[in-house]
Amino acid sequence: MAENIVDIAPDQIFLHAEEPIKSGQDEEAIYAVTETPDTSYIRYNAIGTALGFLVNGYMYQVGTLLLTLYIDVYYTVYSSSFLQSALSTSVLYGVLFGLIGFGFIADFIGRKAGLIACSCIVILGSILSTAANGKTTDGMFWMIIVGRAVVGLGMGGEYTCNVPNIVEDSEEVSTKTRGRRVSLLVMFMEVIGNNTPTLIQLILIAAACRHVYITSSSSTGVSLPNCRPQVVWRISYGLGLIPCIIVLFLRVRMRDSKMYRKDENLRRKSYDLLDLFVIFRHFIPRMIGTIFMWFLIDWINYSQGTFGGVILSSVIGASLFKTAWIGLAQGVVLTLGPVAAALVVDRLGRRKTEVLGWAWLASTQLITAGVYLMLAKHAVGYVIWTTFVFIFQYFVFIPVYLVPAEVYPTRVRATLYGWSSALGKVGGIVGTTVFPYMWSALSPDGNESGHSGLLGLRKIQWIYAGIEYFGLILALLFVPEYSNVSLRGEENRFLAMRARYAARFAKSLGAQPAPAASFESIQIGHYSWWSLLYLRLFRSREEYAAALEQYAQMLLARSYITKVEQLEQYAAAPVYYNDRTLFSNLIRRIRLGAEGAREYNRLSELMGEESMENPAFGEQQAKIVLSADGGSSDEKVSKEGTDTTTDNSMTF
Repeated sequence: MAENIVDIAPDQIFLHAEEPIKSGQDEEAIYAVTETPDTSYIRYNAIGTALGFLVNGYMYQVGTLLLTLYIDVYYTVYSSSFLQSALSTSVLYGVLFGLIGFGFIADFIGRKAGLIACSCIVILGSILSTAANGKTTDGMFWMIIVGRAVVGLGMGGEYTCNVPNIVEDSEEVSTKTRGRRVSLLVMFMEVIGNNTPTLIQLILIAAACRHVYITSSSSTGVSLPNCRPQVVWRISYGLGLIPCIIVLFLRVRMRDSKMYRKDENLRRKSYDLLDLFVIFRHFIPRMIGTIFMWFLIDWINYSQGTFGGVILSSVIGASLFKTAWIGLAQGVVLTLGPVAAALVVDRLGRRKTEVLGWAWLASTQLITAGVYLMLAKHAVGYVIWTTFVFIFQYFVFIPVYLVPAEVYPTRVRATLYGWSSALGKVGGIVGTTVFPYMWSALSPDGNESGHSGLLGLRKIQWIYAGIEYFGLILALLFVPEYSNVSLRGEENRFLAMRARYAARFAKSLGAQPAPAASFESIQIGHYSWWSLLYLRLFRSREEYAAALEQYAQMLLARSYITKVEQLEQYAAAPVYYNDRTLFSNLIRRIRLGAEGAREYNRLSELMGEESMENPAFGEQQAKIVLSADGGSSDEKVSKEGTDTTTDNSMTF
């Protein structure tokens, strides 16, 4: 059963600050800001998100069956593993750079602006793919590859701009059903989009290239008689333009989430070294969970999905038309997967849902490897079994999509979501790049067709089972549990940590809070981390020290520490941070004991409850007898490294 909702410390500044403190204002003025509730934009955001991921699903899947067509029809592609890999990974390379680049754009400029740019880029890439031409067949395919990479760039931005935005919107709707709402708007719609090109291509293949088999190109050369492949792939790419244009117009009505707009006013639109310090000091375990889970599942999914049609043709000897029919039938059944996972992800929890998914995939992969040669002799049994297995991949995918958008604070949410997904997409690139080489290398005579090819595929199944069991272990240890936990609580803990570390850093330098008259200019800041690095390397020690003191003042201003008394309080306040991963809790339990670990986690949830004026030191100093030696909770917990001394202060 799910735990009760835990809203960790709703911070007054975060909840009510709509404008930053102006120069000359008392810091209490920020509490007076009110706003008229307006949630109508959430409906437009939901529609835009759903259609955006419908387009994303289409763009991902449109190339899968076309790759089989290219291999069947064009000897240039059939004879080149490099060209096959380039065609299958070009979108992923674009997605990789889009995830990273648009992560910064979504946090710095805004989610809505990023989404409009994404739609424009996808439209441009689709036009390039549809109009691809060249003096040679190779040249034509390289233009397709470039166009698909441009499409991928916009698709990557769709994730980093859209998922954080819809997660933040869902926080306003209901914390209890946040996971279900996001899953249906994102993953379910993407799966619907995955099936759309297959349906379209069935009609096109029936009209243009119905009787095409995988071995045909080796004997007929560049193109097959009675087959017009350009009709299939040009229309497939071109039809994707229609929903892209519709989505672009909808994006104009969308808005940045309420959480983002409030945080935007507090953070002054720029990162600082304090963000980097907190990330590397406290977020590493959860980053392992958000990055490596995405890496492993994308390796498996993209390699098997991209080459799925080729594998199917090789295993059961299906024609291209029959392969398309089987793919569509599988896709329709697989739509049950995200629906089932969406229904349990809030009740069961993110971690348990993902562990269940990995356990199922790993166990069934072992069974598949064991009976692979037998399955290959029964086409219907092969299709039914693989479809049944793949339904449960969404029990991994939905937490993989959700968790990075929940566990990081709004200030850096899109950026860290982008990096998590981008490094995860490296898994997809690696998987699709090495798959044809693995298949060839593991086949006894290096031939991917016939019995030799089946033996190679069977060995790949054994390898993938091992990867999935490794994913199961990592999910259990490093995926944080944020089901039914309010995002505002994490927001306030992050702000509380920033305030403490900013105060310690300023105190170690002897810096004082900025005067009211210059508060706004100090908050914006005159130095960046690279300008500090330049001063450290090339200027005098005195100039560097003066710049560092001003930087410390900027950090204090961004944490709304405006008085010396606040500076002293926050500098002395301990930092307790529970990242909600099983790994960290096990380490804490070993070091502190069961009671000490529970007390540490309790203090972590209380850390953000203090107002900006009066940190709740009394509650944090509560004593509990943890063992026969009579040690107090704080004495025990301090051994965990709670940053209660200036020895652990932030240094540059």
